[in-house]
Amino acid sequence: MAFPSAWLDELLHKNDIVSVVSEYVELKPKGRKLWACCPLHGEKTPSFSVSPDKQLFYCFGCHAGGTVIQFVMDMERLTFYEAVQQLAARVNMELPNEINDRELQKQRAYKKRLLEANRDAARYYCRCFVDPEIGKPAREYASRRGLNTEIITQFGIGYAPDTWDSLLKHLKSLNYTEKELIDAGLLVHNSERGTVYDAFRGRLIFPILNVNGSVLGFGARVMGDEKPKYINTGDTPVYNKRNNLYGLNLHKNEKLDDLVMVEGYMDVIGLYKAGVKNAVASLGTALTQQQARLLKRYVEKVYIAYDGDAAGQNAMVRGLDILKAEGLEVRVITFPDDLDPDEYVQIYGKDGFDRLKENALSLNAFKIEAMARNYDLQDENAREQFARHACAFVASLQPIEQERYYRLIGKKTGYPLEALIAQGQRSGGIAPDLSKAPIRGGFRRRAEDGEDSRDVIERTLLLACLKDREALRLCEEKHAAERIKNPTYRALYEAIRTQGTAFSIAKYVGELPDKEAETVSAILREEEATENAVRAAADCLKRLEQENGADEIARLQAELKRPDLTAEERNAVLKEITNRIRANK
Repeated sequence: MAFPSAWLDELLHKNDIVSVVSEYVELKPKGRKLWACCPLHGEKTPSFSVSPDKQLFYCFGCHAGGTVIQFVMDMERLTFYEAVQQLAARVNMELPNEINDRELQKQRAYKKRLLEANRDAARYYCRCFVDPEIGKPAREYASRRGLNTEIITQFGIGYAPDTWDSLLKHLKSLNYTEKELIDAGLLVHNSERGTVYDAFRGRLIFPILNVNGSVLGFGARVMGDEKPKYINTGDTPVYNKRNNLYGLNLHKNEKLDDLVMVEGYMDVIGLYKAGVKNAVASLGTALTQQQARLLKRYVEKVYIAYDGDAAGQNAMVRGLDILKAEGLEVRVITFPDDLDPDEYVQIYGKDGFDRLKENALSLNAFKIEAMARNYDLQDENAREQFARHACAFVASLQPIEQERYYRLIGKKTGYPLEALIAQGQRSGGIAPDLSKAPIRGGFRRRAEDGEDSRDVIERTLLLACLKDREALRLCEEKHAAERIKNPTYRALYEAIRTQGTAFSIAKYVGELPDKEAETVSAILREEEATENAVRAAADCLKRLEQENGADEIARLQAELKRPDLTAEERNAVLKEITNRIRANK
């Protein structure tokens, strides 16, 4: 949400980041920055830095970063608007009466109206559930599933009557329009017949709440064998399943060691009923980056506990790397006999679940297990294929990890450890470090494990532009915008270039979405890599030219594999590759 520029400037000026952060943690000076153990994640060695001159923070451990606004968002788990409200109250500033323009005010008022409609719909569904006649089938189903009154109340479970327009009539009596109810996802519009009807009918209802308790949407489950089993609110102006987690609202004010990620509503509820009260659901099988970042605000460790069937396991593989990329420690709980979490705890209870959790697999062990499921290990040829595939994967890991996983492969195949290690080395050994040796001059930092070397170069280039106008002029002469690939960094470069001396990095970051703010704040990592800003910029521009050349060579090499290339075209591509290689030396 955008605020008037001058007002936001004043808010940031009055809420000095050192002062605000010091209310949460003690900062100690070291060099040009202030340092502390990160208050956003547990650590023993300080990796949390505050730059007073730029009014930004950055954590080298969890990679959170931004202005004082992002800091308050992360610490208090607030939205951007709520964090601005809190900071305004801190310095006795009134919120502007007009945020940007009337159209934005109108949009905000309309979203509020849709949230009110969802709230009133949730209340209606709850009343239907307890109604002696209307809710009888829902209560009987809930009883069969072991859902007691406490659970039903805790999760706000309701019932949508098996009629076409009961919710429509009720909400119309509360003066909601059909357009509002369609936009909220509560009604469906049939364009062919020109009619509208209730989106959910004859189903158990699970309201989806955000951490502030607002009802964003609903999940609806059949109580028989009809298909589909679940239907859910689609994307609306107030709800997007990629940005939310079912059950997270229960943990807003809790300090948790970990969270358990499951697939569905009943998995969260079943685990809660069994005593496992730290589960959340991904509202579908495809975990998103936004959900991973949301988890990161609460915990450092996540256990994925998806269904034991093939669909659940495949979804788990995709989700693991997304979680790891956000800096989360990931463990995998696997269920026997294709059971889902709800079914498992009904049979084995919390103690059984805790045992599975204690024996949860690491990310890499699970990947090897997932590979093994694709082969018949009783067959000699398939077993050999699996071993080659798995050894190539293990060879790409850090040396300290490798023996552990070679032993796991040995247990599955019966091959001796020495043979597996030799196979791994033959497959290419340890994955090569993508960072090139640094060029002598201003740019001194190598990419660390897991970092993208191009990201390091682009961040350093931007920091050089921020530190020295001469470096910026050099970048303009060399058309740096054409060499910067990361769209967030490219937008920052254009802002620095066009705004000139009026550019404020704190104000710029303060207006960015959460993820982009963290990305831009990561330029603080390169503070020590730019002793001479102009020379660093020149080095970075040369490195980016080399990176772009390498990308073009890879594209041309792929072009060579086209089966339809003529001999003349093939020779032209080979000549171009040769020219590129020479230019890149």
